[in-house]
Amino acid sequence: MNPELFGTFGRSFGLVQASCEVVEQAFRTWQDDILSKWGMSLRSEIYSGTIIGALRGLLPRTSPIATKYLFWPVGQGWTLYFDNGVSGTDAGAPSVLSSRVHSNAIRVVMSQEIVDAVTKKIKQYGATIFEYHADGIERRHVFAANDGGKWKFGQAGIPFEFENVAAYNERSIQKRFTPAMLLAYLRALGVELDANIGSEASHSGYILTKIGKMPASLREHFE
Repeated sequence: MNPELFGTFGRSFGLVQASCEVVEQAFRTWQDDILSKWGMSLRSEIYSGTIIGALRGLLPRTSPIATKYLFWPVGQGWTLYFDNGVSGTDAGAPSVLSSRVHSNAIRVVMSQEIVDAVTKKIKQYGATIFEYHADGIERRHVFAANDGGKWKFGQAGIPFEFENVAAYNERSIQKRFTPAMLLAYLRALGVELDANIGSEASHSGYILTKIGKMPASLREHFE
């Protein structure tokens, strides 16, 4: 799978091992309990078409809170999760959804390092992160990331049998865990992104939109 297919949304997203219907309902129940206190709610709509069209439906990006969410079927019984927060999809959502549907979930980060050609300053820090949760509990965590100017590598939990653990000893920290390795791990777990995510593949998912009074500080960012 080419991560660029997701555009900027490919920098971070979640995966939950359950049907779209189950994950969407769990998310809506969770969020409605929170939003109702602020006079807000979620409107859910079925979107049929391609993943590219569905992701366009999330625009514009917003801050300081996300206002739209996408749930999309993929692989062997998995559901993709995206939101339109300008800083990337909520890092904590996969863990919460894993707990609520009593299943497995993954947080994926594949952020390419971008350096300004003129100033040579880093415009976007690179990171590859794999977090695997089972029933809300973190089972495995592997990452290689530029933490504000210095690359760091780390891992926690027991490695899966399919992991390329030899690469974790590479001299270059960036090479210890790469997007290609992460995608291979997803395939080993039954997440065949290519199977349902081709640019011409048509499927149905859910787009949820927050409705109600938004915070005065809300800003929209068009990409």
